[in-house]
Amino acid sequence: MICKRILPDPELRGLIKEYLTIHLIFEPNIKVPSKAYPVNPEEGIRFLVRGSLFSDCPDLGTYEKRPIVTIFGQPNSRQNLFTTNEYLMIHTRFQPGGLFKLLRIPMTELVHQNFDAELILGQEIKEVQAQLTDCINYDDMIVLLNNYFTKKFRQIKRDSQPIDKIGQIILENPQEFNLERTAKEACLSHRQFEKRFVQQIGITPKYYARICRFYQAYELKENHPNLDWLSVAVQTGYNDYQHLVKDFKQFAGTTPTTLIKESLNNPERKLGIIGNFRGV
Repeated sequence: MICKRILPDPELRGLIKEYLTIHLIFEPNIKVPSKAYPVNPEEGIRFLVRGSLFSDCPDLGTYEKRPIVTIFGQPNSRQNLFTTNEYLMIHTRFQPGGLFKLLRIPMTELVHQNFDAELILGQEIKEVQAQLTDCINYDDMIVLLNNYFTKKFRQIKRDSQPIDKIGQIILENPQEFNLERTAKEACLSHRQFEKRFVQQIGITPKYYARICRFYQAYELKENHPNLDWLSVAVQTGYNDYQHLVKDFKQFAGTTPTTLIKESLNNPERKLGIIGNFRGV
C-alpha cells in the first residue's frame, strides 16, 4: 500500500505539480470509511488502476461513479469520496493553468466537473490506462505517465506569457493577492486579466485566492494539530477567526473543528499509510 506525492520529470514541472499515488487495501469484511474532500485548488487527470471511486456532493445532492480515467476541473463544492476495498489510483495534479495548456478549452467548462478523459483525449488515454494496469510496480507507472505527458506537451506550441504564472503565484501566496498589482504584473488591464484568468483556471482570481487561503489554513492545522485556530487564522492571512469559519462553512460545508475530526477518518489515515503525504 502507498500514499505518496511524487514529482514529475523536471521538464514537466512547470505544467504538472505532482503525481499523487494512493493504493488502499481493506479486508473484504471491512467497510471502507469515506474521505472528507473539501474544496481545494486543483485540476488534473485521475487514473484508476484498480477498484472504483464514487463521489457524494451534499451541496448539489449528487452521487456518481467516476470514470476510469477522469479529467477534472477546479472544484467548488465539498465532496465525500468512497472507494472499493482495494483501490489504486494515480492523481495527476497540474499546475494552475497547466490543464488549459494541454486541452486548449476554457476551464469554465470543467469547473466542478469530472469527464471521461477518453471523450476529450481520445483512444490514446485508454491505451495509457491499459498499460498502467500491466505495470508491476508504482515506479513503472510514474515512468509511463512521465513519458506520456512529455510527449503530449512537446506537441504543444509553448507561448509563455506573464499571466501563465499568476495562478501559481496566488496558490503559493494567496494572502498577498491584489488585483490591481497582479494585473499590472501580467501586463493586462483589470478586465483583460480577469477574462484570461477565468479562461485558464475556470474561476475569478479573487475567488481562487480565497480557496487557496482556506486550503492553506486547513493544511496548516492538519500538520500542526496543537496550533490553536486563532493562530491558524492569523498565520494564513485572515482578519479574524470568524472569517476563517465563514470560508470553512462555504468550502467544507462544516466548521473547522468538525472538518479536522472528519479528516482523521480518511481511509489512508485509518490504514496508517500517510508516509510523506500531507493534506487530505
